Amino acid sequence: MRNKITVVIGGTFEELHAGHIKLISEAFKIGDLVVIGLTSDKFARDTRGRKVLPYEERKKRLETLISASGWKKPYKIVEINDPYGPTLTEKELHVIVVSTETYDGALKINQLRMKKGMPPMVIHVIDLVETATGEKISSTSIKKDIVDAWGRPSS
Repeated sequence: MRNKITVVIGGTFEELHAGHIKLISEAFKIGDLVVIGLTSDKFARDTRGRKVLPYEERKKRLETLISASGWKKPYKIVEINDPYGPTLTEKELHVIVVSTETYDGALKINQLRMKKGMPPMVIHVIDLVETATGEKISSTSIKKDIVDAWGRPSS
């Protein structure tokens, strides 16, 4: 019998889009338990430099997406106030799923885990999901009404 695998992901998850769906889907494919670090309101504002939807609204949207997608594995959403969230306090995290854009952050997390005597996590990297014009899909481009959640130009 194999050990249970706990996967961690993190983000602001404001305007849910195809890139978020790819990230979350990959975490549910790999893990027996998925830990989702969701940025606090203050951390989201500080890192985005703009107003974001409130934490509770973003959490509710994530829960709705997970439920609607049929991902049946257990998960938990935890509030994070820094780039590391539970990765530096929870030893039993086995895999971190990141995009090519956030890979360097995962490397830094593993360095800090090892300094604390914690095992490094396997880093599972996914490609960014691009718009029809080849740019990454982002919540910012959706909020600015440049593209929709699937990367198609807004009309």
